[in-house]
Amino acid sequence: MHKRSLMVLAALAALAPPLATANIIPTGTTINGSGPYTWTYNLQLSQDQNAISGLPPTVNPVPHVNLSFGSFFTIYDFDGYLDGSCTGPSGWLCTAQNIGYTPDDVMPNDLPGVVNLTWAYVTGDPLIGAPAGYNLGDFSAQSLYGRAHTVSYAARGVKAIGSQAGSIGDNVGDTQGPLAATVPEPGTLLLAGLGLLGLGLRRKPAAADPQPPTEGALQPA
Repeated sequence: MHKRSLMVLAALAALAPPLATANIIPTGTTINGSGPYTWTYNLQLSQDQNAISGLPPTVNPVPHVNLSFGSFFTIYDFDGYLDGSCTGPSGWLCTAQNIGYTPDDVMPNDLPGVVNLTWAYVTGDPLIGAPAGYNLGDFSAQSLYGRAHTVSYAARGVKAIGSQAGSIGDNVGDTQGPLAATVPEPGTLLLAGLGLLGLGLRRKPAAADPQPPTEGALQPA
């Protein structure tokens, strides 16, 4: 078994909105296994946000003014997802769907037909970000693929400070996700086969030259 770690802490400022406006942020991604691969995301709740429990999303986009839905987090385009493999901390429910549950005021990249994963906080006490942020824990899912590329995420929390305390706070950014292995096109395979055939013909040994008669041998009349 091999282990690869893709730590994105150094690039966090470029990948996500500033801390003052962010809420749930993936701060690190690890990939374990030799196939299938377990992808684990560590999530942080920013210091000015809370996460509250409630109903999981049921409509898309998820209305900005609907406070009955709990806080949630979606990773888009999770290629090679193994059904039933996503898990999260206690109180979080994971669902998989081709159209990712998305807050109605953000615009992540979402490829049609590629599975998206949403973790919703459905049971438990409010999770408080103040005073220095809150580690929500590890959220994981399995994929057939272990190669990483950039995918979108979106999240919803609840603002905890200022005049808008108690209202919804949404954010969007980039994280790492599995990249499907590419299969050569039929035309590419045909060209490769012809090339190997030509190489084999070029390497066919030439017919042996007749040996000259040795000295003293009888010569035909």
